[in-house]
Amino acid sequence: MVFSASEHNHRPGRPAVRGGFPRSLVALVIPLLAIVLAACGSGSGPAQAGGGGASTPAIPAAAVKVTPTDGATGVAVTDKVVVTANAPLADVQVARAASTSQKTDAGTLAGAYSADHRTWTSTGGLFAGSQYQVTASTSPAAGITGTATSHVGFTTGTPAKQFKVSWDPVDGQVVGVGTPIVLTFSGATTDRAAVQSRLSVTTTPALEGSWSWLTDRVVRWRPKDYYPSGTKVHVEANLAGLDAGNGLLGVKDRTMDFSIGAAQVSQVDIAAHTMKVYRNGELVKTMPISGGKGGKQTLLTMDGPHNVIDKAQSVIMDSATVGIPKGDPDYYYETVLWNVQITSGGQYVHAAPWSVADQGRVNVSHGCVNAAPADAEWFFNFSQVGDIVNVFNSGRPPDTSQLGNDWSIPWSTWVAGSALPASATTTSGAVGAGSVAAPASPAATGTHPGT
Repeated sequence: MVFSASEHNHRPGRPAVRGGFPRSLVALVIPLLAIVLAACGSGSGPAQAGGGGASTPAIPAAAVKVTPTDGATGVAVTDKVVVTANAPLADVQVARAASTSQKTDAGTLAGAYSADHRTWTSTGGLFAGSQYQVTASTSPAAGITGTATSHVGFTTGTPAKQFKVSWDPVDGQVVGVGTPIVLTFSGATTDRAAVQSRLSVTTTPALEGSWSWLTDRVVRWRPKDYYPSGTKVHVEANLAGLDAGNGLLGVKDRTMDFSIGAAQVSQVDIAAHTMKVYRNGELVKTMPISGGKGGKQTLLTMDGPHNVIDKAQSVIMDSATVGIPKGDPDYYYETVLWNVQITSGGQYVHAAPWSVADQGRVNVSHGCVNAAPADAEWFFNFSQVGDIVNVFNSGRPPDTSQLGNDWSIPWSTWVAGSALPASATTTSGAVGAGSVAAPASPAATGTHPGT
């Protein structure tokens, strides 16, 4: 009998196993496959629903950062306030408290936003010795959780060398049609252009005007022609945070407002010994006068349109201050009344009781315009700072290095004295709080040259 291989192990009563594997071997393989499958499907934990195992990233919360930091002291006036956020800024407010040391009222600090509104940077300067409070908040933004508000306070220090300004005229004053604005700084700047860029004049109505530097400490502004009566003038010197050179740092901003009164112009004819006084184009008084006697240049009355720079009821006039010492035949030392000053070199219209007999006839003064006491008192009460006193026929040209002679400077020369290209016109409509400034003119009673 012949058997196949499969049949060789067949026992009666059992089915044959096909495929060449014994049943005992299959029984061993099946459990091993189960172990392998279990190992392939195992992990760190149960399978995640949906078949993925990646976690969702956290959404950042809104945040604001302010520089200087909260509680900072001695912050430099040249520093900037910078606010940054990870969402658009809804609002930034910077409040400045009043300062006793700088004699300033409370105010605010201006600034500008970046294009994406996520950064705000101060554009105004920091005042010295002042407390600041910054409040900044964000707007809702996609991808950012909630909104944020930050409150930060800091205090500025005071520079060792402070750059300040005083000026003429002063806030609230009513002045004449020839009034130049004269700014005198506490120290000499090495960068006139930088200083001038912080200065502005706004007139209503708008007038063509320009700054012109006299020295590194003195700069003046005037319109091209006399102001019309009734003009309103607003002046700003935004010096806070400015590096003016020579170690000088601006410590605060200042503003002032003044207005132009009646057009009062006097014509002084030295050759005819007369003075005619006009108000708004109408002749109101003619006075006999005596001008400078000459003999040398300094004893002549100075020609040119002068602008009144000061008034003083009583002045001690000492010729030694203008190069005529005691012992010289022309020496004088007098207490003089009813003085209207027309140059910083010491020329006045004033009362001269000693020369009444010569007034209207001959020139006998040391350079001033002499008038009878009653006429001088009337003119003193009539005059306002900035009125025009036009002297002519004296033979002495104006000295434009002196104040009071601004209108003797040709307009092209005046404009050339600007450290920046002059604007053709000013803009009307600027607003600012007034601030009283110390006058640059002499005190009411003192020692001055003249007669």
